[in-house]
Amino acid sequence: MPPFKKITALAAAAVIGLAAPALAEIKIRISTAGPGGAPLTTMFEEIKSGMESQFPGDFDISVHHSSSLFKQGTELPALMRGNLEMASPVTFEIEQQLPEYGLLGAAYLFRDSDHMLEVFRGPIGDKFYHDVEDKTGVVILDTAYLGTRTVNLRKLRDVKGPEDLKGVKMRMPPGPAFQTLAKALGATPVSMPITEVYLALKTGSIDGQDNPTNLTRDWKFQEQTEQVILTKHLVQPVFVAISKKTWDQMTPEQQDVMRKVTSAAVQKEIEATLADEASAVETFKADGLTITEVDTEAFRKAVWAEYEKEGLTKNWVPGLAEDIAAVK
Repeated sequence: MPPFKKITALAAAAVIGLAAPALAEIKIRISTAGPGGAPLTTMFEEIKSGMESQFPGDFDISVHHSSSLFKQGTELPALMRGNLEMASPVTFEIEQQLPEYGLLGAAYLFRDSDHMLEVFRGPIGDKFYHDVEDKTGVVILDTAYLGTRTVNLRKLRDVKGPEDLKGVKMRMPPGPAFQTLAKALGATPVSMPITEVYLALKTGSIDGQDNPTNLTRDWKFQEQTEQVILTKHLVQPVFVAISKKTWDQMTPEQQDVMRKVTSAAVQKEIEATLADEASAVETFKADGLTITEVDTEAFRKAVWAEYEKEGLTKNWVPGLAEDIAAVK
């Protein structure tokens, strides 16, 4: 056949009226332990809405809250294996893959939420994000604010320092660092997914749990709680993370928009979480819960002594604590 007679398969398809195959949708399932209606869940819903409106037909995004798709603590391994597309891991989960960054989950490390966000939005955060991607194949798009954790007890107790929590069975999320934290606070740790906490409080199989005030209210734990102790032991970041496998399927334009959409949604999440924490305390007071102020310095000293005793500090990036303290 003469060269000018040759046509490609695609051209032939066009000649006979067949459309060229469209690019496949990028499927993104988002898993989070946050309950429905919580700022963290709403943040992911805004990311979904933003991406689907900017790129109609290019994405199929679904948000699965309340650990309904993956159990709490299993999302990061699923991201690493490519079995999950997006999630909201915390420092304790990442520490299990990068123990040198265990410091980032240490109690009394950050002064407040502003300090924590400055750290992760500066050179320290850039280095951390790079190392996480390099070693796990997970891309962190931004850092949000989960809340500041407090100790919450099923029954009223006279608590002034860590010694007063001796014998208290306190639920902690899965992971060895959380267990160490409970011991450092003076309590006996009980590892348990958040979805099991309400019943455990109701039956008395645990004596308390540690969570930010907003999450205690979101999960209705205050219904089985008499006392909130403002230990304020952990200003907790939470990361918006996506599997590199999924990230690499996107065009540069889609990646750029994803970062912008995420940044805007994260800022709303931070503002909503701060407001929720304050309003939750007022809800607890109205419900008759006892709100106890304590000397946080006593808890801080006990916690860091436990870190030293357990030998955890030997694994941490040298000088990182000092660098974080210097961030204004």
